Amino acid sequence: MIYTIVIALIILLIILAIVVGSVQQHKQRQELERRKKLARYRSALEQIEDLIHMSSFFPIGKSMLAVLNMRAYEVLQNMYAVSPTKDFQARIEDYKERMERVDPKDTSLISEEFEIPQNNKQIIAMINALKRLKATLRSEHARGRVDSNVFSVEDQRLSKLQLKISIETLIRRGRHAYESHMLGSARQYYEKALRTIEEQSFSDDYTTSREESIKKALEQIAQELTDAHARDQAKNKKEDDLEELFQPKKKW
Repeated sequence: MIYTIVIALIILLIILAIVVGSVQQHKQRQELERRKKLARYRSALEQIEDLIHMSSFFPIGKSMLAVLNMRAYEVLQNMYAVSPTKDFQARIEDYKERMERVDPKDTSLISEEFEIPQNNKQIIAMINALKRLKATLRSEHARGRVDSNVFSVEDQRLSKLQLKISIETLIRRGRHAYESHMLGSARQYYEKALRTIEEQSFSDDYTTSREESIKKALEQIAQELTDAHARDQAKNKKEDDLEELFQPKKKW
């Protein structure tokens, strides 16, 4: 009888240990999944807040800022659902206040100031930021959270900014090549800038004025290349004449 009870207790303890172990493993899996979710949300929030920071360098509309604030607000709510901390709650309230201060249909510019940096890495960062802004705008529009008129205005605005950065960068490189007397390279940069403008489906004051200035620069380069070619031909002819003059005369 005693042996039976002892064996039963041992079996019971083994079962209890298995159950406790399973519960602990389940809790560990839940905690691991919670941390993974939190890490994904944190990464998403960092990207959005980086875009909010980058947007201060662009002449974009207040409606675009509203889109970013709304996306950050949503991510923070997800983070709070996974980890309900006071920090997340405070940040949620902060973004809620930001959203209340901005009309999501107000497409007026936050700022009209815009300067293209000299550094190539900064230029690439700007272009990448614009691509991410466009992707965010389109995603929110597809979800029905952005008015179609707002989407049209802001999407076109972002496209024009991308175009302007591309054209101005090519013109700047062409100018530097020209000043370094690298006329062939300068012509290539200007021709690429002109093609970029001609490939666009729209035309405005900026593209028109830039097209005219680029064509003038190309005409000047073409003239200088022609003059250089003429000078080279004249020089070669003079050298040929001198060579012929000093050649020993043939005896007949």
